[in-house]
Amino acid sequence: MNALGIRRHWNIAPHDDQRVGELARELNVPPIVAQLLILRGQDTAEKATTYLNPALHHLSDPLLLTDMDKAVARLTAARDQQEHILVFGDYDVDGISGSAILVNGLKRFGCEQVTYNMPKRLTEGYGLAPEHVDEALAQGVNLIVTVDNGISAHEAANHARAKGLDLIVTDHHAIEQGLPDALAVINPQREPEDYPGRYLCGAGVAFKVSTALNGTPNDLDIAALGTVADIVPLQAENRVLVALGLRHMAKHRRNGIATLAQVAGVDIRAISSIDIGYQIGPRINAAGRLNNGLAALQLILSECPDQAHSMAKSLDEANAERRAIERAIYDDAIEELDACFNPAQRAIIVAREGWHPGVIGIVASKLQGRYQRPVVVIAIDEEGMGRGSARSNGNFDMIQAFRACEAHLVKFGGHLSAAGMTIEAANVSAFRDQFEAEAATQLGTGEILSELAVDAIASLREVDAELLNNMARIEPLGHHNPAPVFCALGVEARKGSIRILKDQHLKVSFEQDGCALSAIGFNMAERFYTEDLSGPIDIAFTPQFNEWRGETTIQLLLKDIRPTQ
Repeated sequence: MNALGIRRHWNIAPHDDQRVGELARELNVPPIVAQLLILRGQDTAEKATTYLNPALHHLSDPLLLTDMDKAVARLTAARDQQEHILVFGDYDVDGISGSAILVNGLKRFGCEQVTYNMPKRLTEGYGLAPEHVDEALAQGVNLIVTVDNGISAHEAANHARAKGLDLIVTDHHAIEQGLPDALAVINPQREPEDYPGRYLCGAGVAFKVSTALNGTPNDLDIAALGTVADIVPLQAENRVLVALGLRHMAKHRRNGIATLAQVAGVDIRAISSIDIGYQIGPRINAAGRLNNGLAALQLILSECPDQAHSMAKSLDEANAERRAIERAIYDDAIEELDACFNPAQRAIIVAREGWHPGVIGIVASKLQGRYQRPVVVIAIDEEGMGRGSARSNGNFDMIQAFRACEAHLVKFGGHLSAAGMTIEAANVSAFRDQFEAEAATQLGTGEILSELAVDAIASLREVDAELLNNMARIEPLGHHNPAPVFCALGVEARKGSIRILKDQHLKVSFEQDGCALSAIGFNMAERFYTEDLSGPIDIAFTPQFNEWRGETTIQLLLKDIRPTQ
């Protein structure tokens, strides 16, 4: 139970002793690791061996993507005729990373006139627009290639066609209104369900284009950056890209990325997907959220250490500003919800004039995590136009909900669990009512339960260095490949070990059958005050190595606590 009264249901995965035992013996790994592999679909020694040893040959031929042959032919002609190519990206980490990959790839291919651009988030919105086409024409551009946008740019595509300017679209977003009128449209969403790269992000698609042009894969580190930050499933080709890209990042230490890592306090020699998700990615995103993502793109492309350091410091400062703005909006929303939140409501919609539209997606994610309901946060400008960001978990289809409310919206788009929309302020109230009705239809009216997926039951004695070292082989961790969660049943808090840190965090040592391990529960201090921890309890946790003053120990990162059942 959390402070809002939302119970967590532990969904403990089934365990087949025979299958687990056989796979553990074949791979020479602890049974718990074999269980983790089976849960991730790697249920044979052959599959698991491939999974645990990602390699370049596991990536599919880029020419399998529809229209890739057309794009390669047109880009080859552009190179041979020394045409001016504009790479037009998006302002998030994925679009910035993909743009860097494509700029590098085109230059490596021999294209000499390559420039790049992206829209200004706050004044121009998302994606390629007709005015961008006119601007490109004025600069003598012969060919535009989009990155991480363009699939919904029908007006811009038609304008480019009318003006005689060729357009290649590379994107990965859902195809909602058919294909734009472009020379080539490369989007893994066009491919069959069994295509191994179907869930590539924009940077992943750009990586495929670059590989098709040059015959060899390059910029794996940048591809990993975009893939992790865009929160696409870390499965199949995405997992391979990230695993190989992290190794590349640690070994070759690209100037711009290494400098940003240093500013963020990240050891690039041991960089992980978690570092990208929580430290590197937000700093790159900050540029686009507050102003213009071009600074972050220039940093990734930079080969000058002094220039890179200056730009990395600017991004770090922008990130600090972003966090302050985000915190203020979050506090506003919580204040409002504390006054009017009804536990029976299925959805949350908050709207206010003056909120910064560049950070509301982050606020929506935090509110969704706190309230366990689909959330829409709307920033209304001085002209009465609202821009909204929406977040949900996997059991609610945000796009379906927006379709049901389409009469109240100017436009919308996105994914099942993350979407954006534009709405006139006068329509917010009607939209809130209809969205709530759609949420009730999708989610029902029962008690809100937060699902906690538990991979396996483990005794504290099983949690040792060998287990953690083998668990590391399942990395990189991320969306659809989360950090493993175990549960230990019937443990006890050691007498006198419970401490509250900074009035927020729970620090405790648990004991079971003579084995004791230290644990920390971030933002779980209230559990000490509201629940009885004196008797036998069950704990859900992720084990991790903890380094402190030169000593490495095993620590349990608490996910939940409940009375022994």
